[in-house]
Amino acid sequence: MNVFKENKAAIYFLLVFVGLYLILNTVYGLYVEWYSPQPDPITLLVSQQVAGFLSWWDASVVAVPIDASKNVSIRNGYRTVINVFEGCNGINVMIVFISFLVAFRGKLKATIFFALMGFFIIYLMNIARVSLLYAVEIYWPRYLYLFHKYLFTGMIYAVVFALWYLWVKQVKRAAN
Repeated sequence: MNVFKENKAAIYFLLVFVGLYLILNTVYGLYVEWYSPQPDPITLLVSQQVAGFLSWWDASVVAVPIDASKNVSIRNGYRTVINVFEGCNGINVMIVFISFLVAFRGKLKATIFFALMGFFIIYLMNIARVSLLYAVEIYWPRYLYLFHKYLFTGMIYAVVFALWYLWVKQVKRAAN
């Protein structure tokens, strides 16, 4: 019993983090399924913004929902270059991010501000990530899996870890 008392803060953190993550992920999964078999609005928006960004360099780039599919095709003219699935919209990363913020609690106003700032940063990073995946598929297609699975995913999570670090420092500073 003494072990639980000594680790009360860590146990609380883990229970809140895992509990909130499971709840938010379940709600998000229900949201995605609600629109099935079409893409959900967030995935569609991210795909359209990626296509809009890429169209600065190539006006033929468009985002097209695929019939009876959760995917959105990013095309260069009539050629599908990449498909964007709901897992590529950044929401799961945001769920992990907010679960940590809530579990490592700070003042409500600071938590809301930091969460919104983090969501914005993660969202922009994700737009850049999907845009870069498009470029990798165009110029180095044989490396797409490596970039998608490891490099760009690692970069987004490195930013999330940096944001968590800043959050912990801010909460500790506010507590002193």
